Amino acid sequence: MVRWHVLPPTCVPNSCIVNIYDEGDCIPPHIDHHDFLRSFCTISLLTQCNILFGSNLKIIGPGEFAGPFSIPLPVGSVLVLKGNDADVAKHCVPAVPAKRISITFRKMDESKIPYGYSLEPELQGLRPMTITPLKSTSQQKQIQTKEASPVSVPTRVVSKPSNPSLFNGEDGFPPLGAVSVSRKSGHKKYASKA
Repeated sequence: MVRWHVLPPTCVPNSCIVNIYDEGDCIPPHIDHHDFLRSFCTISLLTQCNILFGSNLKIIGPGEFAGPFSIPLPVGSVLVLKGNDADVAKHCVPAVPAKRISITFRKMDESKIPYGYSLEPELQGLRPMTITPLKSTSQQKQIQTKEASPVSVPTRVVSKPSNPSLFNGEDGFPPLGAVSVSRKSGHKKYASKA
């Protein structure tokens, strides 16, 4: 996720929570604990659902919530949470329509890391890949004319970074938003070292 610019290099996860939801399971309104640094992210699998945001989310009934802002979480999507999304607004996931899995990746504040924890060597020193932009249509036409090729396909070149990072600090990170999960009876929660 760092290599593909989803998370900044300052937030290489050292915590992973896998939540398995059955139909009707939900996550009540909450703000994630500040022992975990911002940005963090959740990957949604198996079933699309919505996440609600707001400073005053209301509980309507079991698995039913009301809030001012709803975002769909398509299957395979990654939602990143930082800034006011993570620190001011609460978020919740209403009852899911079918079995769902979410995987939340977070980095714990170094002063809060448990005694005896060791860093994963393969995750140290990760940097985003350098991606060259797609060629413009006029450049494609020029290439097509020069090469006398009937088809011009836009290309994207991915290479190892020549600069240490494309992020301009935490504020330069793309504004995607993210979700994390809270305890709720009815779904299974597994934690492992990321």
